[in-house]
Amino acid sequence: MSEVKLVLSNDPAQIRQLVSKGYCPVECSIDGASIVDALLMDHHGEYSHLESVAVRAYRDHYGARAENPRFVGTGVADADMTFAVAALAGLIPHPNRKVADKLPPPVKVSMTKDLSDLAETIGRVDVSPIGLDIPSMSGGDILMTWNAMTSNGRTDLGFAAGVQLWANLTEGNPRQLAPYFSAAKVAEGERRQASLEDLERCGVEVEGVLLLQGSRTFGFPEWYGRDEAASAETVEGWEHSVVLAHLEKGENVTIGCPNDTVAEILFGEGGLKNVFPHLEPAGWGGRESVGGSPRGEKLTPEEAEAAVRKVASLIKSDKQ
Repeated sequence: MSEVKLVLSNDPAQIRQLVSKGYCPVECSIDGASIVDALLMDHHGEYSHLESVAVRAYRDHYGARAENPRFVGTGVADADMTFAVAALAGLIPHPNRKVADKLPPPVKVSMTKDLSDLAETIGRVDVSPIGLDIPSMSGGDILMTWNAMTSNGRTDLGFAAGVQLWANLTEGNPRQLAPYFSAAKVAEGERRQASLEDLERCGVEVEGVLLLQGSRTFGFPEWYGRDEAASAETVEGWEHSVVLAHLEKGENVTIGCPNDTVAEILFGEGGLKNVFPHLEPAGWGGRESVGGSPRGEKLTPEEAEAAVRKVASLIKSDKQ
């Protein structure tokens, strides 16, 4: 097998240069624009209508880059990006994977099992995690363990570690991995608790928009606050229908609405895609109901608060 080469970059010029040399761009959405090749491995901005890269890479393009496993990504090497790379490079089990005939039958089964459900779970959690009970989802234990054992790499080494971890978790002995899966469930419970604590500690409402300054964890499912008295497809169905989190780790800002319908009620057709061009510094981007500040740039608390006030000013007047 050819040597796997992975690069994380926030420089559009460098990304385009690498792509011109044969690197495959995966989730290279930067400065509001997507850099793609024929595989279209992005689902932000103009490609937000596409399924997650994990789903499409595994289902439609497994092993497509096995002979030329060179990849470039942008920002954070998250679960969606790294799983897609592992699939494109043919590093994880798949029914179409070619294995040596001399291998013992149990090993063959392990190396050719179908991970489609895991890919779907990764995609759902990446695109719209609100209301999902990840521990009960197919492959949820694997995803939680991956999250617990990585730091969502921001370096080439972290990128590589995330990709390799998918191979370890999907091919490893289930009995030997069981303690890690159990520990990941405990970690998920602790994350939920930390999210609620952060809401009390650093959550503040600014002109109807919730801002968390210095959040320790990614707790949007908890921060939205579901109100079962109203439909989830309405603004009234959520305690906070727009949330911005200035994360302590990385100092970037993530913005979200509970779902696309709520986002479009607040900001019109296209949801948050109508908001990103108005935010500073330039380069915010994402999907209809989730996005963030320019990848690789650290924002100050003052910049985060300015973004919140701008978001609030863009909410349709009849919804304020």
